[in-house]
Amino acid sequence: MALQVTRSAGDGASRFDRREVIKLILIAFAFVLLSTALLEAKVSRFFSGDIAQLAVGDIAPQDIISPEQISYESTIDTEAARARAENQVAEIYQRPNPEVARTQQALADDVLAFLDAVRADPYLSAAEKLDWIAQMQTVTLSREEAASVLNLSDAMWLDAKQEVRRVLDDAMRTEIRESQLISVRRRLDLLISSDVPDVEAEVITAITEDLVQPNTFVDEERTKQARQDAREAVSPVMRTLAKNEVVVRQGERITPETIEALQALGLQTNDNLWLQVLATFGLLSVLTGFLAFYLVKFHVPLLKDNQQLALLVILLLIFMASVRMVESDNLLLRYALPVTALALVIASLFDAHLAMAVTVFLGVVESYVGGGSLELFVYVFLAGFVVSLTTEQMAQVTTLLWAAVYAALSNIAVILLFRLMANNFELADLLARLGGGVLGGALSAGVALLIFFAVGGLTDMVTYLQLLELSRPTHPLLTELLRRAPGTYHHSLLVSNLAEQAAERVGANAFLCRVGAYYHDVGKIMRPYFFTENTPPGSANLHETLEPEASAKIIISHVTDGLKLAKKYRLPSVIRAFIAEHHGTDVVGYFYHQAIEEAGGDPSKVDKAAFTYPGPKPQTKETAILMLADASEATVRSVQPQSPAEIDDIVRQTIQNRLNAGQFDDCNLTMHDLEQIRLAFIDMLQGVSHPRIKYPKQITDEKPENTGQPLPPLPLAVQGANPSVETQDDGEAATRPSVQRE
Repeated sequence: MALQVTRSAGDGASRFDRREVIKLILIAFAFVLLSTALLEAKVSRFFSGDIAQLAVGDIAPQDIISPEQISYESTIDTEAARARAENQVAEIYQRPNPEVARTQQALADDVLAFLDAVRADPYLSAAEKLDWIAQMQTVTLSREEAASVLNLSDAMWLDAKQEVRRVLDDAMRTEIRESQLISVRRRLDLLISSDVPDVEAEVITAITEDLVQPNTFVDEERTKQARQDAREAVSPVMRTLAKNEVVVRQGERITPETIEALQALGLQTNDNLWLQVLATFGLLSVLTGFLAFYLVKFHVPLLKDNQQLALLVILLLIFMASVRMVESDNLLLRYALPVTALALVIASLFDAHLAMAVTVFLGVVESYVGGGSLELFVYVFLAGFVVSLTTEQMAQVTTLLWAAVYAALSNIAVILLFRLMANNFELADLLARLGGGVLGGALSAGVALLIFFAVGGLTDMVTYLQLLELSRPTHPLLTELLRRAPGTYHHSLLVSNLAEQAAERVGANAFLCRVGAYYHDVGKIMRPYFFTENTPPGSANLHETLEPEASAKIIISHVTDGLKLAKKYRLPSVIRAFIAEHHGTDVVGYFYHQAIEEAGGDPSKVDKAAFTYPGPKPQTKETAILMLADASEATVRSVQPQSPAEIDDIVRQTIQNRLNAGQFDDCNLTMHDLEQIRLAFIDMLQGVSHPRIKYPKQITDEKPENTGQPLPPLPLAVQGANPSVETQDDGEAATRPSVQRE
C-alpha cells in the first residue's frame, strides 16, 4: 500500500544507493534555499531601532535627522549620471561596404533574366506569366506592376533593364544606413533619366526599390568602447548631509536614495541583512537535518517514493509561506494561522509520529518568525501534538472536526498559561489572542479538508474522502459490476464484511479493506458467465467445452481485466493493489490438476506458469486479509458446511495453505494476526452459513430432485490437499466440484 510506513531499527542510510543519496541531498539543499528565501524577509529582528528595519516603499515612522555632517559617494546618482553620459554617445558606423553593391547588382541581373524568360515564354498565358512573376522572392511586384513589365515593348524593356542597373548602381554608391533606407528608396525617381516614359519609369522604380539595401552598418565594438569611455569619464557624484538636516520626514515614503543616506549615516547597514539571512539559513539547515535524520531512521519508504516526498516538501513550504505572510504584531492573524492543519494532514496521510516531528519543525519556524517567542513554539507544538495523537491514518471527517476542537482547546490553554506567567490579563489583548486561538483550531479542519481534496485529485495517494467516494454503490464501476455480474457483486459485499472485521482485530485499515474488497473482482465483468456465482442454476457449464489451459487463462484474466478497468476508471494504486494481489502467485488448482490428469499424471508435461496468477504476493496486511477473506467466503459458499467445526476447518486450511505457499512473505502479518483473522472469519461465516430449519409443510411440499449426480465432495483445501499445489476456493468455476469434464 502506498501509505504503509515501515519502521526499522537498523541503519536507514544503508538502504539507499549512491544515486538516491545524492538525490536526497540535493532535495534537502534546495528545500533549505527555498525556505530561506521565504522566511528571510520576516525573520525575527536581532537589531534595535525601527530605522534599521526600514525598506524601500515603507513609510517613515518618524522624522529621521542626520546626527552629523557627512559627505558620501552616491552610487545611485553616480550610476544615473553615467547612464546619461552613455546614452549621449551616438552609434559609430563603419565605412560603406562595396560588396553589398556588387551583391545587389548580381541579384538585379538574376531578376531581369527571370523576367526576360517569362516575357519570352510562348507557352504561358498572360495570367500564368503574372503568377510566375508573383512568385519571385528577391523583388516583390504587384499584379499591376507585373502587367506593366509584360506590356512593355521589347525596345522599352531593353531600355528599362539598362536603366535599372544604372539607377541601382547610383543609389548603392551613396552611404545607406538602416534608418535611411526608406528615404533613399523614395528618391529613386530622381535618379531616373528625364526622357524615360512614365510607364517605363514605374517599372524601373518597382524593380529597383527592393534591390536597394543598406550598405553601412553599426560598428558594435567601437560604439561599445566609446560608451564605456563616456561612463568612465564621469566622476563620482558626492552628496552632503549637514548636521541636523532632515533625511526623511515622518509619513514620507522611503526611497532608494533614503536607504543610501541611512546606510551612509550608519543607521542601516547591509551587514545586518546578510547576517540575518545567514542566521535563517543556518537554522533551517539544522531543522532540515533533524527531519532528514528522522525520515532516514523511520520512514525509508517515504524517502524512496518521489510522490510522497514531494508532497511532504510542498506542504512544508506552503505552511512556511503562510507563516511568512502573517505580520508578527497582528495578534489575531498570528494566533488564527491554521498551522495545526499540517499535523492533521501528515497524521492522516502518513502517521502520527511523522506529524509530531513536522510539528516540532514548524513550531521552531513559527517561534523564529515571531522573534524567538517561546509562547508561539509551545502554542504550535502542543496543538500539533494533541492533533497527532487523536488522528489516525485516512481520518474520517468527524475525526478532523474533533481534532479541530482539541486544537482550539489546546490553543486556549497555552494562551491563558502564558498570560498568567506574564501576569498580563489586559482584556482587549486577551480576547484577541483567544479569538485567534479558537479561529485557528476551526480553520485547521477546513484547511485540512481542502488539502485532502487537492491531494486526492492531483496525486495517486488515497484519502478518506476518496475512499468514501469509491464506497458509494452508485460509483460507475460498482454499478456496472452489479448489472453485469450480480453474483460477483454479492460475493464482494460478503468479502468486504469479512475483511473489515478481520482488519479491525489486527489494527489494519478496516475501511480500506472494505473498499478494496468492493473492487477486487471487478475483472469478472468482462466474462461473468465463466464464474459460477454468476451462472443461473441448471445452466450449462461453459468450461466443459474448453481445455484446462484455456479455462485457467480465462479465470486468471479476471485479475488483468480488473487492472485495466481500474485504470480506465482511475482507481488509485492502493485500490488497484487489492485487484492485483488478492490471488498473489497462487495456482488455479482445479484446472492444473485436470491438465496433469490429461497428461497421464506427469506434471513435467504441464506448464505450471500457465495456471499461475501473475501476482504480486500481498504487500500489506490489508491485501493479505482480503486474500484470506475471498478464499474463505468462496469455499464456505461452495461446500455449505453444516457445523461451526466444518467452518473452522475450512478457514484453518485456507490460511495454512496460503501460509505454506509463501503468500505472506512480503507483508507484515504475524501469527497472532492470522489467529485473530481466523476468529473473525469464523464469527462472521457462522452467521451467514448456518443451516435453515425446514417447517413440516415445507418438508411435505418439497420433492427431492434426483439429478443423478453424487453430492459434491469437499474441495481439496478442506480434504487436506498437498499445500504445495494450492486449490482455488475463490468463487471461480475452476474451483467448484460442479465443473466436470467428460
